[in-house]
Amino acid sequence: MVSSWRAKLTVVKFSVPGQDRGMAVIPKGEGRHHHGALRRALLDAVGEIVREAGPEAVTLRECARRAGVSHSAAAPHFGDKRGLLTAFVTEGEARLAAAMRAEVAALPTEADAAARLAATGRGYIGFARANPAHFRLMFRTDLIDRGDPAWRAAAEDGFAVLDQAMAEAVPGMDPRSRRARLALAWSTVHGFSTLRAEGVGELWQETVARDVVDLVVAACVGGDGFGGELVAPPPQPSPAQRGRESEE
Repeated sequence: MVSSWRAKLTVVKFSVPGQDRGMAVIPKGEGRHHHGALRRALLDAVGEIVREAGPEAVTLRECARRAGVSHSAAAPHFGDKRGLLTAFVTEGEARLAAAMRAEVAALPTEADAAARLAATGRGYIGFARANPAHFRLMFRTDLIDRGDPAWRAAAEDGFAVLDQAMAEAVPGMDPRSRRARLALAWSTVHGFSTLRAEGVGELWQETVARDVVDLVVAACVGGDGFGGELVAPPPQPSPAQRGRESEE
């Protein structure tokens, strides 16, 4: 039993001036990662755990175990679980923005603004399918540090891609109407991506994804009778005004 336990350890000799030579025992694999490689290994471990058991199962200690290092070796990279998940979600935000931009960049040069808006939707859905663990965690803001500058910058960049595409697709539209269309487009592609990730029905088919995106773009830019801008409701009289009107 002792020999099997010792087989898992590496003995490192060291000497300190003025002291006797000694030996330190550390777990095997502790020094096998360079700084960047260990960070990558820990983030990859987050993805594995999320896919296997969900976000709540992630711990820094378990990620360290899967990366082959001790908890103390992993802690300096992220501090704690919240820091680890924040870094993972920040990576997801950056990947999402890149996926949407790549889909737009693949369009022919003569593509119009509506086509670019549709491309951002396809990029969003494609990202969710290719990065299921990131997608599951990206909107769990209760698990991350929302004050983290890197996360905020990445999240704002992804939103800017959608916002710009919508602004170009409905130029001159009043801000309220444009925001409503942005909310419609975002909630539709996000909801579709969520249902698809859960394996609902036949939503995995690419033709369904394209049809959903085309329909929501048509609704947003004015196709199929959805072209009007939002009209503010007439102001309602105050209780005092209603009282005076009833007296008259």
